[in-house]
Amino acid sequence: MVKRNGAWIDVYDLSSNRVEVQNDSSRVSLNSELSDYCDKLWAPKAEAGWTSSWLPFVNSLSYQNGKTVIRAGAMPFHIADGMGKAIEAGEDFSPSQGYTNCLSAGFPVATSDGKVIFQRRPSNVHCPNILIHEPCGYMSSRYIVAETEEEELRSADDPRYAEDKRLFGLKYQLDSKKAEIAETFGVGAEDVSYQLNPQDLLACGWKTIEMYFSTTGKINARSDELKVPEDQEVFFIPFEDIKDLIYNQGRLSKVDPIGYRPKDPRKIPLIDESLVGLIWGYERLTGDKLDIRETVERLNRDGMDITVYDSSPGTNYRFPNKF
Repeated sequence: MVKRNGAWIDVYDLSSNRVEVQNDSSRVSLNSELSDYCDKLWAPKAEAGWTSSWLPFVNSLSYQNGKTVIRAGAMPFHIADGMGKAIEAGEDFSPSQGYTNCLSAGFPVATSDGKVIFQRRPSNVHCPNILIHEPCGYMSSRYIVAETEEEELRSADDPRYAEDKRLFGLKYQLDSKKAEIAETFGVGAEDVSYQLNPQDLLACGWKTIEMYFSTTGKINARSDELKVPEDQEVFFIPFEDIKDLIYNQGRLSKVDPIGYRPKDPRKIPLIDESLVGLIWGYERLTGDKLDIRETVERLNRDGMDITVYDSSPGTNYRFPNKF
């Protein structure tokens, strides 16, 4: 099978319609090599007492008049994690599409003094030394468990959570992200807001190697009023620098991030999720204009491979659940 190479991003525009995520109760099926690989990677963690969880994954996307319907099943976290690591390692049995279609959600956040919040990822993690917005991350049954009082439901890998409507509830999952960023920066959850519908996009890319929703958010506080975690390297990038940050990404997509840690945040590579989140959300974040088509064309001329798929009513897409 032909593997995907280069700085690619696939974008499904959601900005014209409200989004519905519907549970179709499907599950993934893996070839024996990939299944064994996932189990082998997870075994030491399971022995150490870790539990897996459930994540929604995309089966299909349908652009209809007035809404976009995403039908989704559920897959165990340890399967998604193993599939991602197989892709990173270039294993012959890894998914040839170059990503797992499990779902993440999040939103770039603007402060009241006109800055967007980013964190530089540490040097010892997947996608080191690059910028990522907060909050973001998997839609997960772990959020449901965190508010569950019944002892028998205190394990995030309980099969009942694979059918729980909260796993597929975009508002429920984004509210959980909102609570996370509020706690991180020492403000109340009421001080953080985001746009639920329409979302800006559903996308996937060569760094995240997973699918993600993106919208935009605001925090009712100045950057100098926020409590910055001591263990994180946080940047508050002014609105007037965001276009330069975006335009630099074509060139920066060719940079090896290992050991590359410039001080000027405009010169730091962005994870693909943050890049397209900024492009599609730029106007709501900053109040200024950005031509999306022109920006994508510019980045592609500079070496990226961003594909924006047709979002006309009646257009449908299917994604694999057998690997």
